[in-house]
Amino acid sequence: MIIRRLCLCFLLLFSVARYLSAQVMGFEDGIPAGFRCDGNGNLALTSLYYKEGTKCLEWNYKPGSALYIPLESPLELTSKVKQRYGITLWMYNEVPQQDSIRFEFLSSDNKIVYQFGFRLASSGWRACWIGFQHMAGSQEGKDIAGCRLVAPQRKGRVFLDRLLFPETETNDRTTPDMQMPYNNSFDFRDLWHWCRVWQWEQYEYDIPLSSALTLQEQTELKTIESRLTEMLCSSKGDMDKAVSDAYSVFRQVAIRPSGSGFVGAPLVAPDELNREKGEISWNDLETMLSGFAYDAYYNGSSQAAEYYFLVWKYAIDQGFAYGSGMGTNHHYGYQVRDIYKTAWLMREAIWKNRDRDQILSALVFWSALQETRKPCQYGRDELLDSWHTLLMPKIVSALMFVDERERVRALKGLSRWLSTSLQYTPGTIGGIKVDGTTFHHGGFYPAYTTGVLATVGQFVSLTTHTDYELTVDARQVLKSAFIAMRNYSNKYEWGIGLSGRHPFGFSMAEEDVAAFAYLALSGDLSGEGREFDHHLAADYLRLCEKDTPEAHYFKEQGIRPAKAPEGFWVYNYGSAGIFRRKDWMVTLKGYNTDVWGSEIYKNDNRYGRYQSYGSVQIMGQPSRRLSGYEENGWDWNRLPGTTTIHLPFDLLENPLKGTMMAHSKENFSGSSSLEGTNGMFAMKLMERNYRNFTPDFVARKSVFCFNDRLICLGTGIRNSNKDYPTETTLFQSAFRNGMSIRLGNNEMTEVGSSLEMQGDALNPLCLQDAYGNYYFVKHGKVRAQIARQESRHEKTKEVTHGEFASAWIDHGKSPQGESYEYMIWIQPDEQDLKNKSAQNTYTVLLCNNTVHAVRDAQTGITAYAAFDSVSLSDDELLLRLPAETMTMYRRVNEGIRISVCDPNLNISTKTYTTKEPSRVIVKQILLKGVWNLSCKNEKLSVKHQEGNTLLTVFCQHGQPVECELHLISDNSIN
Repeated sequence: MIIRRLCLCFLLLFSVARYLSAQVMGFEDGIPAGFRCDGNGNLALTSLYYKEGTKCLEWNYKPGSALYIPLESPLELTSKVKQRYGITLWMYNEVPQQDSIRFEFLSSDNKIVYQFGFRLASSGWRACWIGFQHMAGSQEGKDIAGCRLVAPQRKGRVFLDRLLFPETETNDRTTPDMQMPYNNSFDFRDLWHWCRVWQWEQYEYDIPLSSALTLQEQTELKTIESRLTEMLCSSKGDMDKAVSDAYSVFRQVAIRPSGSGFVGAPLVAPDELNREKGEISWNDLETMLSGFAYDAYYNGSSQAAEYYFLVWKYAIDQGFAYGSGMGTNHHYGYQVRDIYKTAWLMREAIWKNRDRDQILSALVFWSALQETRKPCQYGRDELLDSWHTLLMPKIVSALMFVDERERVRALKGLSRWLSTSLQYTPGTIGGIKVDGTTFHHGGFYPAYTTGVLATVGQFVSLTTHTDYELTVDARQVLKSAFIAMRNYSNKYEWGIGLSGRHPFGFSMAEEDVAAFAYLALSGDLSGEGREFDHHLAADYLRLCEKDTPEAHYFKEQGIRPAKAPEGFWVYNYGSAGIFRRKDWMVTLKGYNTDVWGSEIYKNDNRYGRYQSYGSVQIMGQPSRRLSGYEENGWDWNRLPGTTTIHLPFDLLENPLKGTMMAHSKENFSGSSSLEGTNGMFAMKLMERNYRNFTPDFVARKSVFCFNDRLICLGTGIRNSNKDYPTETTLFQSAFRNGMSIRLGNNEMTEVGSSLEMQGDALNPLCLQDAYGNYYFVKHGKVRAQIARQESRHEKTKEVTHGEFASAWIDHGKSPQGESYEYMIWIQPDEQDLKNKSAQNTYTVLLCNNTVHAVRDAQTGITAYAAFDSVSLSDDELLLRLPAETMTMYRRVNEGIRISVCDPNLNISTKTYTTKEPSRVIVKQILLKGVWNLSCKNEKLSVKHQEGNTLLTVFCQHGQPVECELHLISDNSIN
């Protein structure tokens, strides 16, 4: 990495202003020119230790000594320099002491512009990464001419390596640690996560350490330890490969004693890792420790045990130790999780080892167990990451204390912390939302939910029926996330619109399914007073495909597998709706000011722009692939239901250098339901102003969901893109041998065939895809094809191919006010086809830019999507609807059942994430006739005026508010 930066430095030196260059100072070929030691001291090169190459700089100092590091040219202190620049290096200290080395950054006239202290409280390698903006000092100079390291007031020596000064792009996540506690002001924001380990280390337990354990505490401790051993040791996985990999990496690292420590392949954080130079990172520690632990524990290898502790010594000497941040430790949990499993396997040996205290302190520190000395801070972000990667390390660390009294206190703190973290989190920060969606990266993110719920479920299993079990409230919140995942997964997989940066990846895993059973066994969370939760148990039996002990027990207790969920679920924290019947699932997805449309990284989901452009994805089988969704050959422009501009892939690709999570400038996008059975979706589609986007591309879209039918409406489709056509995709699905599709009376069976026909309002054009779904298009030019498609891989851009059948409504180039209407009949069987004509089961009442409205004959439901305020004269119930409101109603007995929803979360802060909560939105709907509420509801009120009723609804969290009204007098209703 340093070599690459050096090359960049020379290029920039000759092409841009001199202060934009990073100055790399290596020690392989000599002490850099200009380095000098003032006062009593000297400099030398040595191979006694190194963090790069095979040499480092040794500085022997005495009181009054200073090491001066000049810049080739003074660094002009522009605003960018002050904000982005800094210094990075690693320092080796042999003897822990209470002194510090002071870094002073001097101007051309020798004034101290910036300064900071670097504590020498630890031995071994420690990172020194810091930006100017986080340093002390006058900060009033015009330039920086060099850096001066001022020695402590005693004799000593330190070793420097990997020096980069100035660092031109200081890492945003420089991590405060024992050496520089106040390094990065970001660590004190309550939205941060990875870089707060040293801040949390300052916490003190408010739980007293007992003088002795009670018999119950001793018994429960042994119970939990036994359960953990069974959980972690029951499966060896591919142990032979793990052992082989450990010895292979160990040979490459080549650890050797040197001085008071070791040398070998340098261990660094991934952000500065250069594998081409033989460097290693945390995942390599995990590989070595895992394989050696398996070999020692299962095979009784004494050599593996010796190597296990040698790797630990080396890791601690290299900086994977208590109080060390290693420059930046962000996302380290994903690379160290298995280290804690090894520690549990080797715990008896660790307790007997001479380096026990160092190993245990490193384990506790990097697990962030210290955070659990207090309840979880409300409003703390990134909980999914923390649960997923560090909860098990916390459990292991809590049980690794030598003193059993400390284990009990740690378990109490951990249980309390986890319970207090399992509450509905506000705004768009991570965690679980009131609708059961799970948030990560500021959005609804099932790909992170899987594994997270599994890990929390494991804690539930470990602590069930002990004093350490989660509170009932915490388990209720957890259950809502499980139920939501059950609802949006068919059987284990979710729609592409919900997939984040993993468009065709991730699913509910076996461990997630097991967690359904763990939560069920923890107690009845359904309010039925049973010994365990029968509903979660039934869900588990539907999802579990093995004859597990839990499955056997549930069956013995008379539990039968649940049927696939049926109904309509509103998930407006994700601007989404889920519609299900039988074994099929429809995912409806949009985006708005608070919900991003897709998560696109530089090398992930690079073509995923259209995931939330009103997608209507049918999963008719229990997987994406069986439902026709395959990545190879997939046309990223044609996710079903979306209205898009059909772009070449190079124009569809992420236009930004880094992450793009585009929000709309429109608030109105989401779903609503009536009685949890049928529902609707609506959105104001608007494209953002990015490179290769069309900022005047707008449309108004809706989908009405009744039983097995979807009525899809679109109006106001317009944009100025004259180069590429605008389309609304009906379907795109993998085409396999023996399949066929239909367009009108034309059956298409061959790859390479295509047809074009015009929709007819009086006699709708009928299409049939290859998966049993029918499409009735009332107007618009419809194109259908079976083609061998060429596409690009969303990560690598590699060319891929696949055969797909597709159909779409062609709105032409630069459409100006185009519209569409079509109905989807989902998988009707032969009897359905004989007995009813689905296209005649609904009536479109209104379809314009102001309002979309449909009345369904089968369910008796009337539904409105009011994009703008509208007055109505012909509706049997409604007189006036406010803008951006979804309303559904039907007659019940002598009254009306009505639901009202504004999907807007109403959060004023529009940043990456915010803990600002969803605010109430007041909607007032004028009804014909005089109505009263059938039962009291604090979210609703009625006021009678001039023979009509003003219904006031208090909407929040994007959830529909539903009630039943009974008629007092009727001057207008038939």
